[in-house]
Amino acid sequence: MLLPHIVLPEVKKSEIAHKGYFTLRIDSLELPHGIRRPYTVLETGCHAAAVIAETTDGKILVLKEYRHPTGKWIYGCAGGRIDTGESPIEAAKRELLEETGYTAEEFITLGAAFPFPSVADQNIHFVLARGAKYLQAPTPEPFELITPCLLTLEDLEKAVQSGDPVDGILCTALYFRSILKK
Repeated sequence: MLLPHIVLPEVKKSEIAHKGYFTLRIDSLELPHGIRRPYTVLETGCHAAAVIAETTDGKILVLKEYRHPTGKWIYGCAGGRIDTGESPIEAAKRELLEETGYTAEEFITLGAAFPFPSVADQNIHFVLARGAKYLQAPTPEPFELITPCLLTLEDLEKAVQSGDPVDGILCTALYFRSILKK
């Protein structure tokens, strides 16, 4: 809830610069103190689910995924768009199975966060999958370059500390998981 004395910027004009998988919108804002400036917004058109999965022997199921904007293979976690009519847990189950071939005994909602609120309105729901076990071959989307791997938390931390690239969504998932563990 906003405080009554806070005045929001006024959108004077809005233009769609690109429409595709995502929509790129440019708003012309007038700030409360009178300054105008363009503001670029990435419309995702949906919210998303991200899954931090752990096996019964304590390993974390992570992805090595090629992320084109970075030009690198980075550590991440399973996840993706929440389809219309789907709950975050249902999306997490579907994405985990599609991207890794794993399912789990228990799915627990950890929380939600806006990963890049200065640019996008997407809210990511984080889910812990306990008792993850391999069920079938993964069926990723054709454009997804993904390799699932099982790591101990210690090995994952060492990889990050040594400078291996990591997706911030995985970092947030691990943080939410650590809060649950306390």
